[in-house]
Amino acid sequence: MVEKYFYRILKRCEMKTIVPVILASLVLFSCSKKSRPAQQPPVDYSQYKIKTAVHSSRNYSATPSVFSSDTSSYTYDGTACKYVQRRNGIVYEYTAILNNGLYTQEMYSNGILSAQRTYYRLNTAGYIDSNWITYNGTVSQSAKNHYNADGTIATAINYYSGYITQVRYNYKNGVADFAHSERIAQIPSIANVNDSVAYTYGAEIPYRADFYSTGLPSSLMGKPSKSLVQRATYYDKLNSHTIRQTIEYQYQTDAIGLVTRRIFNIYTQPGNSLLLTDTTAYTYYNR
Repeated sequence: MVEKYFYRILKRCEMKTIVPVILASLVLFSCSKKSRPAQQPPVDYSQYKIKTAVHSSRNYSATPSVFSSDTSSYTYDGTACKYVQRRNGIVYEYTAILNNGLYTQEMYSNGILSAQRTYYRLNTAGYIDSNWITYNGTVSQSAKNHYNADGTIATAINYYSGYITQVRYNYKNGVADFAHSERIAQIPSIANVNDSVAYTYGAEIPYRADFYSTGLPSSLMGKPSKSLVQRATYYDKLNSHTIRQTIEYQYQTDAIGLVTRRIFNIYTQPGNSLLLTDTTAYTYYNR
């Protein structure tokens, strides 16, 4: 929700979800009742961290369309997170180290240290409260997050050069069912945006295959949704609440419900015109 959108897409695939089934029937043998099968303990997803992410996308907003791809790998050492991305022949290395509630992240490009630094301040619950990016010591952009009592993110505010974005989430039964999303222009050349976003969901599997900004796990952005979002519909509040954009998601999962492939397609409305297609395949440690 900060300094991003990571565009990832290649091909469509069928959604594959895993739904646990518990047999509750009694089995009779030799006129005796047998006990029900033992219930399996819940999966501790925290032990499965992302190892690699292979990503590709195609953007149709330009003619001809623009294809891009990258491969990322992640390593973890206590409270340090290292993220290496190979893109367009360049190797980017990000290392974030936690000290006194503050992550400091440095970036190397083909082995050369960048003047850019990114800082992530954690709150007392261990979630990212704020972050900012500096270049040669000057802040270029920043963000502030607010959370609900249960740990879900309530509001995400991003401050960019020339505009501000703000997203406020509403929850029902453990998932964000809609949000208010705004882009507030600070200069005349940038247009305001004011949307209501409605979400629909599929399988009740927590989505843990994402990263906040450059390399930090999504668990630092609050309690994850318990279900996989299938569709996001954007209603333009500045244009009589007409639908201006939709995003459709598909997933493949493994035997325990870890997402091994995510696909999303962005369509402009009306007309359902494909704007972007994005695919990311994931592998995990301990799998």
